[in-house]
Amino acid sequence: MTSRELPPDFEVAVHKAIQLWHKDPSFGSPLAHLTLVRREQAAGNNIRRATNAVILTALKTLAADREGDAALLRTRFLDCTAVYTVANERNVAEVTIYKMQRRAIGHLAETLFALEQKSVAERQATLATRLPPATYSHLAGIEPHLRCLSDVLLAPQAPWLVSIEGLGGIGKTALAHQLVSQLAGRADAFLDFGWVSAQQRTLQLDGSLRSIADPALTSDALVEALLTQLTAGSATPAPLLADRARQAVRARLHATPHLVVVDNLETVQDVESLLPTLVQLAGPSKFLLTSRETFRWQPDIYHFPVPELAEADALSLVRHEARMRNLAHVAAAGDADLRPIFETVGGNPLALRLVTGQLFLLPLSHIIENLRQAKGKNAEELYRYIYWDAWNRLPEDARDVLTLMPLFAEESGANLAAIERISDLRGPALVEALERLTWLSLVNVSGDLHTRRYSIHRLTESFLLKEVIKWRGEEAACT
Repeated sequence: MTSRELPPDFEVAVHKAIQLWHKDPSFGSPLAHLTLVRREQAAGNNIRRATNAVILTALKTLAADREGDAALLRTRFLDCTAVYTVANERNVAEVTIYKMQRRAIGHLAETLFALEQKSVAERQATLATRLPPATYSHLAGIEPHLRCLSDVLLAPQAPWLVSIEGLGGIGKTALAHQLVSQLAGRADAFLDFGWVSAQQRTLQLDGSLRSIADPALTSDALVEALLTQLTAGSATPAPLLADRARQAVRARLHATPHLVVVDNLETVQDVESLLPTLVQLAGPSKFLLTSRETFRWQPDIYHFPVPELAEADALSLVRHEARMRNLAHVAAAGDADLRPIFETVGGNPLALRLVTGQLFLLPLSHIIENLRQAKGKNAEELYRYIYWDAWNRLPEDARDVLTLMPLFAEESGANLAAIERISDLRGPALVEALERLTWLSLVNVSGDLHTRRYSIHRLTESFLLKEVIKWRGEEAACT
């Protein structure tokens, strides 16, 4: 490596950093942005000790090939030997020592940058083992979401907890996955990343439900999994007690910025006790949560409800999936031919991919009819995967309000007065029902300061018109 390959001013920063060897931490460090330095801070070192430890490692590495350069730098900066003394000892002019020192600083900078690149590559490799496999090859319409969430996560202040919320299949986990993957490539972002999942099952693209092994279903299990992940087990207290695990995680997350994803938070059994714990663990580290349920009763959380895809993005996703599966007749279809898919399932990415996969075997009209009439295994499993848990958590009043919402679907929702006109509920009772529905991501809220409107996804409309009738029939038969 030559000095021309170094980042701008990197050599100057290394020179200044070694000049600060004996200074107190208040002087800061021009190398504070390096992954190597931040990792030392995560181990409990202040900025001075962390920077010095990294420089010392680089000096040892440099000595293997250039012992003279390493010895000169140690003498000048670690031992604080004056230039004239070094010149006299070596029987050379002071200007010669300065030239030798400048060359040695250049070699040290090259060595340190190579160590940093190796550290970054190792971090990327480690991250790849922590993230679940990507469930997507194409994400449509998420660039605005990525920009918004990146700005919030990279800000060095609260909110420390960010919640990505929405219906099952809407793309919460995929959005979080893409976000972490992008931020991991930035040197100015987070020192390390964690990913803990509480997801218990997933819907395969063949329409079958698959259980997931060993989800973190309790607060203690989640913290333990996070500690083991971030420390690779090396700093795990033994015996592993809940309080000691929390203390160890807190110390690490408070030392340097980490980004931790907790996927499918709503399935954690003691989520109400976990959220305050996450607040205590955060800062400067941040938590990115994904959940079908919104936790608006918990303060200090930034809520990001994921909207369904617009029609153009939805059809783009359908065509991409068709090309990936070599369904040329689908990929070549015009908007008018594919629009019934969007009109039936809306912009739910999981439902769009499921429908596209079925087009290998069945004609589009048959698939659409199955979804609209809630017939066939694929349609039933899709509705069950997305709605079953939420439906069973609804009180009867909230269920009644939800079943009225298709009446407003073509009007982009309705205000409170419009819903009240056709509902048996009034005033606070109706508000409470809508509150429950929005908590479970079954009803969307939009509008401005003076007007709020309530609506449902197109897929929810299809579900309500047929499948929920069957579910209510089953419940009645059991009573």
